[in-house]
Amino acid sequence: MSYPYKNDGHGFNYDMHNAAMGIHEVVHPHQVSGDSFLGSKGISNSPASSSSTSRRAETFVPMNIQRGHRDGSWTVLFQANAERNSMSIPLHECIYPSGGMRLKDAQEIMFPTLDRNQARVFNLIIAWPGYDTLEYPIDIGTNEAPITRGGLARQIAYQFFGFFTQCNNGMLTQKSDFKWKVGGPDGYSFNQMNLSTFWNVEGTSWSASVRVLTVV
Repeated sequence: MSYPYKNDGHGFNYDMHNAAMGIHEVVHPHQVSGDSFLGSKGISNSPASSSSTSRRAETFVPMNIQRGHRDGSWTVLFQANAERNSMSIPLHECIYPSGGMRLKDAQEIMFPTLDRNQARVFNLIIAWPGYDTLEYPIDIGTNEAPITRGGLARQIAYQFFGFFTQCNNGMLTQKSDFKWKVGGPDGYSFNQMNLSTFWNVEGTSWSASVRVLTVV
């Protein structure tokens, strides 16, 4: 499958890509703060969860990518600017321009040694437990206007938002590992996800390490 993008550096063509992926509207930041993406698995509104004894924990989502295929030579980190020892940042914040206000080193150029005449698009692999493995395009810009950390975070967040939307709408169905269900009242929501790293699997195939936020 070919993915449309426009040749203007950072300008990822969200309208065309939405149509290609069956998401028929542009994702705006305010859309990810609605109730349909908030109340979900592991986040309770009960008094017990809001008490002073409760705390929030992050757990890595075990993407179904074979360990033998992990290259590891290229890894991009995503951290919150103002948090000491931060190892991730909320995905919903990354939807904002430049990856949001709190993203550390948001303007840093990514993949500075890469010749973008040879590769303009990476494939983001989302291999969520129990679902079919899917690939989504990440436009990494041109040699004249390469993508920044903030731009990369925004595209990753956008693609995960699309994945969660498709799961929530029943366009993608789960076949196993039901404890990792996405969408609905008993599944995980987009707003529970934190982005940790973007790492090379092999060639132009990449994956993102995400952590799910739960109350314990």
